[in-house]
This record gives sequence, structure tokens and C-alpha cells, in this order.
Amino acid sequence: MTQDRSRAEQRLMNKAVHYLGRYNASQQRLREVLQRFAMRKLESHDAAELARAIEAVVADCTRLGYVDDAAFAMARARSKRRGGGSALAIRRGLAQHAIDKTLVDEALAAADETTRDGELAAALRLAARRRIGPYFRRGHDEDTRRRHLASLARAGFSFATARAVIDLEGPEAADKFAESLQEGTPG
Repeated sequence: MTQDRSRAEQRLMNKAVHYLGRYNASQQRLREVLQRFAMRKLESHDAAELARAIEAVVADCTRLGYVDDAAFAMARARSKRRGGGSALAIRRGLAQHAIDKTLVDEALAAADETTRDGELAAALRLAARRRIGPYFRRGHDEDTRRRHLASLARAGFSFATARAVIDLEGPEAADKFAESLQEGTPG
């Protein structure tokens, strides 16, 4: 830390390092955390000076590699895909962190690099987690089918993707189909 850093900026940097030691965050998320901290703990300081100090701390954390929006987007996209997240839901979530659209596209491409159709594979994982569609244990009637289609649609999947998952016959067929979507699997 340099001598010319103000006391407020020093406190903000301490807060940033403490926060980033516990959580992976985007630049926007760090900025929000620091703004809330400044409102609570540094209210006696000039607002313009605090805004400048917050931006300086975010820039320093980025330069030092403590905050990396590309790595954050990649980790978030992979995690959400593993959990059955749709591309639409992932895009919306990363937009809340003010992640650049090109970084989001790259993160989604990287998350889907081991599958032939990442969206379909994610929809299958979500169906398995929620026990809907082919994973539903009780009888299938038209009302249940519509509810399951609606569940996948609310999760951000297209009608075609949702229908492809819901129309599979049983968990064995769904698991075999999911396995066939993996790259490197003999087809």
C-alpha cells in the first residue's frame, strides 16, 4: 500500500481484500459491496472522494488479479450449466453483475465445450434434479406434461428443448440420451 492513499481508501481496500478472500466477485459486485460499506462506515467523508476511492480500489483489485470478470463469468456459467441452468438464465444472472456480453458468450461456449448441445444437456440435468418429465415417477397425463413443459420454460429453456426432454420415455432413455450428448462418447 502506498503512503499517498487516503484513510478512506485504505479502509475500502481492507474491506475489498477481506471480501474477496471469502467470495469470488465481479467488478460490479465488489463496487456494490464497497458502496454499502462506505454508506455505513464512512458517511463522514465527501461523497465524491468516496466514489473516486471506490473506483481506485476496484481498479487496483482488478490490476492485482483479485477480481477477474472473465474468470468470474466462466466459473458462474460452468456452475450454472452443471446445475441445469439455461443460457437465458445464465445471461440474465451475469448481466446483473454487469459482465460484458462478449465475456458471457465466451463463458457459455467454454461451459458447453464438452457437450454437443449444452442447452439440451442442461435441460436434462434440471429435469433430473426436479424429477420431471422422464424422471417423474407417477403417471403421465396431459396436465402433468404441460406443467413440466411450463417448469422448463420458466427456467429459460425454449419450447423445442423442453418438449425434447419431456417426451423422453423414462429415466433410462433420458440418461442414455444425456450420455450421447457428451463429446468423445461413442455415438
